[in-house]
Amino acid sequence: MSITSQSRLSKAQHRAVTGAATQRQRDSVRPIKRRDAAATRARILQAAMQEFAAKGLDATRIEDIADLAGANRRMTYYYFGSKEGLYLAALEAAYFELVEVEERIDVDALGPIEAIAAMVQAKFEHYVKYPHYVEFVKMENLYRARHLKTSRRISEMRAPLISIIKRVLDRGAALGVLRKGVDPLDLYLSICALGFFVFSNRHTLGVIFNTDVTSPAAVRRRKALVVDMIKAYLKP
Repeated sequence: MSITSQSRLSKAQHRAVTGAATQRQRDSVRPIKRRDAAATRARILQAAMQEFAAKGLDATRIEDIADLAGANRRMTYYYFGSKEGLYLAALEAAYFELVEVEERIDVDALGPIEAIAAMVQAKFEHYVKYPHYVEFVKMENLYRARHLKTSRRISEMRAPLISIIKRVLDRGAALGVLRKGVDPLDLYLSICALGFFVFSNRHTLGVIFNTDVTSPAAVRRRKALVVDMIKAYLKP
């Protein structure tokens, strides 16, 4: 083999080794970039939920959201398209936090009465843990659900608790411990209303009655009262 041939072979081998090393580097970087992108998007979304809940859609600035998320304005538009698109994503995220809470209720491990009590308690715990949900619901009702109507995920948001409640009501009626003929949606709306009102009107109620209606002690009392009210209504 000539020196020229050896040189060509050596160069080819070098390119092959270098190419393989470069590919390994690319493969090692790609997952990190995907994780970074997902983390950045999640930070932007969390910041958006905080800002929109505090200021509303019109007063919220994309720059403030980006700063809070440690991102930049360009990335915010890249992931969500527009301020309205980001608002819708934040609104959906707030609803899906509720869905996750409701889906975690293991009613099959409880008796019918205990299961209903657990549902009421879960609603209160959700209002306390995710106060931005209350603000988004109030805000979107002012918009007459204009943005929510455009969501492609509405079917996923429909409360899983409705089917869960129906299953509990049917089991309780069959066992004779719960009254028959209760509409699960009506019961769900009643549970929501008895808890949501206090949180959505906490400022005006606090001024009128000179008390914090959402203090830990007040929430414990209210939750116990609502549980008793719902259980009394469901007695056969």
